[in-house]
Amino acid sequence: NAAEPIRTTQWYKAQRSIRRYWQLYLIMLPALLYFFVFKYIPMVNAVIAFKDFNVVQGIWGSPWVGFKYFSLFFNNPVFWTLLQNTLSLSFYALCVGFPFSILLALCLNEIRDGFFKRFTQLVTYAPYFISTVIMVSMLMLVFAPRLGIANLGLNAIGQQSINFLGIPNIFPSIYVWSGVWQYSGYSAVIFLAALSGVDPQL
Repeated sequence: NAAEPIRTTQWYKAQRSIRRYWQLYLIMLPALLYFFVFKYIPMVNAVIAFKDFNVVQGIWGSPWVGFKYFSLFFNNPVFWTLLQNTLSLSFYALCVGFPFSILLALCLNEIRDGFFKRFTQLVTYAPYFISTVIMVSMLMLVFAPRLGIANLGLNAIGQQSINFLGIPNIFPSIYVWSGVWQYSGYSAVIFLAALSGVDPQL
């Protein structure tokens, strides 16, 4: 079998590489363990979608129900509304967030002052570390109907309060632009790293 010598040769090369660069493989080990423990092992529990989950019995002890919950979801009267809202929100976020991150990276790349550039990067990158729970709490404090900062500002100039979070047409913009504020700095850093290898004359 011609494939057997090839596999043997490849295995020999892999063993030789591990013996020669074992320090590098050792450095990689914690990252590989992280992904294995926190990313791949939890995927096994995705079978919960096909089970009638019971907290006492656990995921693997709960009885199988097949595609019962998928059928309930697809036959739900609001299924198409949910699908439409999900797709429209995703498209809106993509159209706004992707160009905004590139523009931010281009602007940061043009800044020549070292301190101002680092400060701007810090300010735009810091929101990435805010958890979703804190982000939602901040939005509720800003757009609360009576005591929100936005409505207090409107009242200060003689305008009526607006229930921003209760108006369906306003919610998509709040959702998308808060995401842009939170994640654009992180995306811009990635684009900025790519721009650093481009000839400035271009």
